[in-house]
Amino acid sequence: MPQPRDMLILLASHLLWSAGALVFLARRHRIPASAAAWGAIVLLLPVAGTLLYILAGYRRLAPPHCPSACRGDALQRIIFRGCGTRPAPCNRIELLHDGGDAFSSLIASLQRATRSIHMEYYIFRDDRIGRTIAEILIRKSRAGVEVRVIYDAVGSWRLTRSMLRRMRRAGIRTAAYAPLRFPWFTPRAARRNHRKIVVTDGKIAYIGGINIAKYYLDGDDMGKWRDEHLRMEGDAVADLQRLFLADWAATCGERLDPRRYIAAHEIRDPLPIHLAWAEEGASRTTLAEAFAAAIVRARHRVRLCSPYFLPPTLILDALRLAVSCGVRVEAMIPAGSDSRIADLAADSYVEDLLAAGVELYRYDKGFLHAKVLIVDDRTVSIGTANMDYRSLLDNLEATAFIRDRAVARRMAATFDADLRSCMRIEPQTWRPPLWRRTLGDLLRFASPLL
Repeated sequence: MPQPRDMLILLASHLLWSAGALVFLARRHRIPASAAAWGAIVLLLPVAGTLLYILAGYRRLAPPHCPSACRGDALQRIIFRGCGTRPAPCNRIELLHDGGDAFSSLIASLQRATRSIHMEYYIFRDDRIGRTIAEILIRKSRAGVEVRVIYDAVGSWRLTRSMLRRMRRAGIRTAAYAPLRFPWFTPRAARRNHRKIVVTDGKIAYIGGINIAKYYLDGDDMGKWRDEHLRMEGDAVADLQRLFLADWAATCGERLDPRRYIAAHEIRDPLPIHLAWAEEGASRTTLAEAFAAAIVRARHRVRLCSPYFLPPTLILDALRLAVSCGVRVEAMIPAGSDSRIADLAADSYVEDLLAAGVELYRYDKGFLHAKVLIVDDRTVSIGTANMDYRSLLDNLEATAFIRDRAVARRMAATFDADLRSCMRIEPQTWRPPLWRRTLGDLLRFASPLL
């Protein structure tokens, strides 16, 4: 039976802890609703709430922004300020619209590599396509090619130890990003490396939404996976190579000279590509701000697709503002994703977007996994970031902004073709069951965790 003195000590400790937490939260979270929500959680559940905040809510404050020295429009200045990159002027690209195209092109580039192969993936599986690529990497490493692979420790949990041993015995350098070590949780545990990038010989690079897994070829219980990937040659490859080398240094502590891994090229085609990314530090909010800037700069039309549509307030407000300015906004989302909870939470955003005047479509010819933004047939974004909190505020992501009308027209044609496999969500008929609507509204509070 607890004594009154013990109860008073416990109550006083609870109040002191909660008061300190509220001061800390008020200082770090400048959005009142966010600070209030976390404060309530910590007040009601001091131990569990604090642990949850460390895992999912705590973010290091980004260093103060310095005035941008980059000349250009708002989008270019935002990316330069966060990532330090400028538009790379001369490039040649190949749009890869599904797993078959992407893996065929990637395998050909890997087989032609003679000096270096650098790969970074959220998911690398020990399955048919994973073993095929691993065998190529093993052969290349034994032939003297420098091969380095970064894989996310959570996303690639099905990458077996036996495959890793075979790769390492062949001389391949591998590094796991942020492995979980129970019970020593840190804020980094919830922040995953969601990038999918490859650079071969410093000349050819890949970026997009396709991981190393056979369901991008064969599909799964959700059907065929619809995705977008990009093959690049030219000036932009150097930026992606530097990004990989920075990630390699951060993951395993080995710093490599970029000059050894960036090759000269002969591409003279004017096709500007601006590489941007998000990670802890100055670029933490770069992608969210860049997407919002691109949307609000639109004059006529915005098209976007994302497999998980739980947009942060900045993106949601940008979409509303675009519609209010007379811009036609079309958003394509999957009929169902591989996360039932995320689907339920996304329903609450559907209602908001319909009320704002956004045209919403559900893709039902398999699973839509592409992450694409098309603005006014002049700017295209293809990359790894979803339109959700996890991608834009937590994970490591990378995206290519392509400033070319011909590419934008081709991607717009692809988007329009995909619309034929969609069903439009009409405001008049959007009536989910009460239980689903209620559950979705409640799960919306957990959007940053999904």
